[in-house]
Amino acid sequence: MLSRSRFRFAVAAITVLFALNHPASRLAQQPTPRPKQETKQPDAQNPAQEPSVRITTQLVQIDATVIDKKGEHVEDLTDADFELTVDGKKQNITYFGLVKLPEPKRPAPPTSPDRGAPKPVAPPPSASMRTIAPQQVARTIAFVIDDLGLSFESTAYARRAIKKFLDEQMQEGDLVAIIRTGRGLGALQQFTSDKRVLYAAVEKLTWNPYSRDMIPRFGVADDGTPAAEARAADDRFEDFRETVFSVGTLGALNFVVRGLRELPGRKSAILISDGLRLFGRNRDNTQVLDQVRRLTDLANRSSVVIYSLDAKGLQTLMPTAADNPGRMNGPQFAAQMSRMSQQNFDSQEGLTYLARETGGFAVLNNNDLNIGVQRVLKDQQSYYIIGFDPDDEKFDRKYHSIKLKTRRPGLQTRTRAGFIGFPDKPQEPPPQTRSAQILSALFSPFGARDVETQMTSFFFNSPNPSRKQKDDPENISFVRSYFHIDASNLTFKDADNAEKALNLEIATFTFNENGVVVEQHARAFGLRLDEGHYRTALKRGFNYTDDFVIKKPGAYQFRAVIRDAETGRMGSAGQFIQVPDLSKNRLQLSGLVLLSTGTESGQQPTTDDRDDTQPTPGVRRFSSNSVIDYVAIVYNATIDPKTGKPQLAAQLEIYRDGKVLHQMEPKQFDLGSTADPKRLDCGGRLKLTGFPPGDYVMRLVVTDQLANQKYSHAEQWMDFSVR
Repeated sequence: MLSRSRFRFAVAAITVLFALNHPASRLAQQPTPRPKQETKQPDAQNPAQEPSVRITTQLVQIDATVIDKKGEHVEDLTDADFELTVDGKKQNITYFGLVKLPEPKRPAPPTSPDRGAPKPVAPPPSASMRTIAPQQVARTIAFVIDDLGLSFESTAYARRAIKKFLDEQMQEGDLVAIIRTGRGLGALQQFTSDKRVLYAAVEKLTWNPYSRDMIPRFGVADDGTPAAEARAADDRFEDFRETVFSVGTLGALNFVVRGLRELPGRKSAILISDGLRLFGRNRDNTQVLDQVRRLTDLANRSSVVIYSLDAKGLQTLMPTAADNPGRMNGPQFAAQMSRMSQQNFDSQEGLTYLARETGGFAVLNNNDLNIGVQRVLKDQQSYYIIGFDPDDEKFDRKYHSIKLKTRRPGLQTRTRAGFIGFPDKPQEPPPQTRSAQILSALFSPFGARDVETQMTSFFFNSPNPSRKQKDDPENISFVRSYFHIDASNLTFKDADNAEKALNLEIATFTFNENGVVVEQHARAFGLRLDEGHYRTALKRGFNYTDDFVIKKPGAYQFRAVIRDAETGRMGSAGQFIQVPDLSKNRLQLSGLVLLSTGTESGQQPTTDDRDDTQPTPGVRRFSSNSVIDYVAIVYNATIDPKTGKPQLAAQLEIYRDGKVLHQMEPKQFDLGSTADPKRLDCGGRLKLTGFPPGDYVMRLVVTDQLANQKYSHAEQWMDFSVR
């Protein structure tokens, strides 16, 4: 029979194996090497596309950061200012350039005036929440949360630091993932620019009770007694357990680096952990060190810089109230103090080595993790690309150390420590089969862009129309998705009767927060259009609607791939939705639907050849003289026992660039005599006269004046544009 500690270890080991064997997906392709340049400035519109690290038989290329004594980046150096050696032998620099990322404009956090509606509890939709294009990526950041090596307190600190990053430091053009080392990748752990997905991922960061303990302990002196021998046996088991979990951490980090490999530009992985020991407790186990060396070589070939943040912060390295040093003599007490200091050093040794070998740095002995995050973000400001020609066309598969220094005094240079002498693998060919193409478009953070596709999803709950038995649910929750497909890049073929024929394939997938497909549809459409409808389709595209029944509340990703059956051109789109649990009887709102059926004069919106408006729920492009109808459904309003009716107020806010542009006064609900108090329509009209062309966000806040203050507000956002 297993002891309790060994049973817990066995359960956790299964989790580690799952994380290590989770399949990785290949995403985008890296560009081919370019010839030598004396100096190079990347395209200001596309700096992230600049290749950072490359190892071929014709060129070994590395990236390097140079800072002055104040920690500021130095960006005026030339190739003559550097001295590069490999294995102590000086190399001629044959490739040189500076990559400097432009200062991204960080949108102001959405705030409400002091009066009126409560402060937003979630970020509003914006352009950055749609699928980002490769050329729009400024920074690619993976937060790797080592829940195989975090204490309960450190887990809370990690959550706080990442949430602060999302609230204040994430910028337009950032591609971010939040990944836990002890769990397989799910829908919430993929690279995205959608803050709503990232906030949901932060909420899932919980303490793993099976994580390895890296906090230094005072312990008990070894006095040679049987109890001391038993403790030594437990230490050997804990050493084995810690090694397995450390290998699990490195395996998950290896998976992250492989995923980053095909993303554009220079990438950063921020490892937040309580520590990583390179050797066993008796310094006789090199299994972890071997894994680290393989990982650092992969990171160097993938243009990934690893930064390590020690989450346990500054340790006092003194006995606590739980220790009993009174029985120890002086030498025993000193030995235990030395042991604590060594434990702390060993736990930080792996973090430091991992960062240094990949050109990053470790932030140690700091109680504020966000200071470390700020340092990492600042380090992404600029870097140099330096290349040299290898002496031999054939590599020897040995490790080669790199030393880079500047001839200008007072500067500090940081680069990758070395490489293993074998060339990079050739690029994988793009997927050829239809299924492989669809999967590639489905899982890539950039999607497919040959056919422009827009997707908007709304949550609703309604009485079950198919209920026949008492066991059937009385109400059902579902998500309705509206698609808009641009037809300008689709292939129409001549058909009979002067018609145009088009064959489309649409595949839709619903993923839960664990990345499991809970529903999928695949349909093929054959369309035949006369000349008039064909011209209209080219100008205005197609609209398509699909419903997904949701059986359990939670976070979901809805994704779709549109494929032209004739040419194989594809487009993809996706949306994240948090489906609430209505069984808790708390105030909730459905999706916020916007549409327009007329103008202030009562006329229909114009649709001439110059008009690019689409006043539909799926597109929401309105003309400046339109009147917007907005509507949402209020669920679970509190009923006044005296009147049998709820007391609700609704307030509308309009945002632009993260700032409140218009705020309406709260308006009490006017309930009709036949209204269902548990399912109420809430809406109104908004005149767009005076709105200049641009992008806007509408926020609808409903307040339940009878509910508990904690659950008295519900809100929904929706973006729209004025043309």
